[in-house]
Amino acid sequence: MKALLFSVLLALFGAVSGSAQQDAFMVLEGGTLIDGRGGAPIEDAVVVVRGDRIWAVGRRGQVPIPAGANVIRTAGRTILPGLIDMHLHSYPWKLPMYLAYGVTTVGDIHANTPWIIAQRALLRSGVMQGPRLFVSGARVIGGVGGAPERPLGDGYVTDVEEARQYVRYLAAIGVDMIKVDATITDEQLVAVIDEAKTFDLPVLGHLRDIDFAMTHGMKEMEHLAPFYRAQLVREGKPLPAAGSEEGAELALGVDTTRFTPLIQRMVEQEVIVDIALYGWIPREVWRAARPEIEALARDPGVVGFVPPGELTAWTRDPGEPRVGTEVVASFMRQYIEAGGKLLVSSDGTTNSPIVPGFAQHLIMQGMTVMGIPAMATIQGSTLWPAEALHIDDDYGSIEVGKVADFLIVEGNPLSDIRATRNVRMVIQGGKVMDTTFDPDWVNPVPRPTQFSPR
Repeated sequence: MKALLFSVLLALFGAVSGSAQQDAFMVLEGGTLIDGRGGAPIEDAVVVVRGDRIWAVGRRGQVPIPAGANVIRTAGRTILPGLIDMHLHSYPWKLPMYLAYGVTTVGDIHANTPWIIAQRALLRSGVMQGPRLFVSGARVIGGVGGAPERPLGDGYVTDVEEARQYVRYLAAIGVDMIKVDATITDEQLVAVIDEAKTFDLPVLGHLRDIDFAMTHGMKEMEHLAPFYRAQLVREGKPLPAAGSEEGAELALGVDTTRFTPLIQRMVEQEVIVDIALYGWIPREVWRAARPEIEALARDPGVVGFVPPGELTAWTRDPGEPRVGTEVVASFMRQYIEAGGKLLVSSDGTTNSPIVPGFAQHLIMQGMTVMGIPAMATIQGSTLWPAEALHIDDDYGSIEVGKVADFLIVEGNPLSDIRATRNVRMVIQGGKVMDTTFDPDWVNPVPRPTQFSPR
């Protein structure tokens, strides 16, 4: 631990001073603006940025352009908010990947707590370039029933009081949200939600039953298992034996024609759903993108810092569709039609087929193929994850006063969502970013090897 903190201090000490944003103006002029709020696009738009904040938004001719501003012509292109992937698990090599694909903000929801806070510090200081990082630290894990005994800081709790203590520990160390695991008891979940309110921290994660969790104020559901279990109970069916998070028995046991009451309650309670969809997207979407993935896996800039096992995993064919895919698609369509919010998020641990950053675009395309409107997939990558993280006052949409994060692409993603992959410029905090990959890049703080990534 001392070595880790010492490394962080050395890195921060070496940061260049005087990095505060200047008040110079930058203007995006002439493109089509999709602001992330779900309304009609603004043609021939003008977005004025002062320092790192959005100063004005409107049509050309309606918004004055400040004298001496740096004007960036965006005619024929689409201006989007910077994308947000709020569900990932960091590894030292991952963080440089995201900006190249317009992902300007990410949420790590389960990693070694001191290490991931160090990563956040490196990014905030400018020592390391990458997406803006929000963190949960190690998730709250049930320690009853044979789980290994570990220090409280590793996330294992054995009773309600330990659950409360762990939330207080995480709040004190400075996390941005609390991640829970389905292994905790109902009583521990209630305690976590209650304690997190004291610190105004959102609670995210794995649950057993969304009906129960909603009763106690849960506003986010990760994966569909909590929905399936609640739905089976509502249908009067037995729950299958404990298995995988998205077990086929759960998915195939529910009746998709009877989803409406539970979905309606979730929408009324403003539950945001994070399915972590990469493994569910249609296989033809992945196969059509395979040439791009293979080219990336050969890119000398990437090969220099991404482990060989990861590069191999990226190009491995995903095989047949997962059992229950149509049930997932049916839920998604019904949830969006009812006014619910779905997140575009990647998940992924070690040697995963999920390409950091690029996966966001494949998931968006997969969602449209599965019947979700393009505008909803854009909101699922921008405003809605910001809402889930409680950072939507500053991020997630292009509005006056918010942080100036933009993705500028060639084409119209509302008519063809694949246009989001045609990245022409990425702006983070009012700065045009250099998104080229550096083959010599090394993470300043190594990740502890003893930590479980799951």
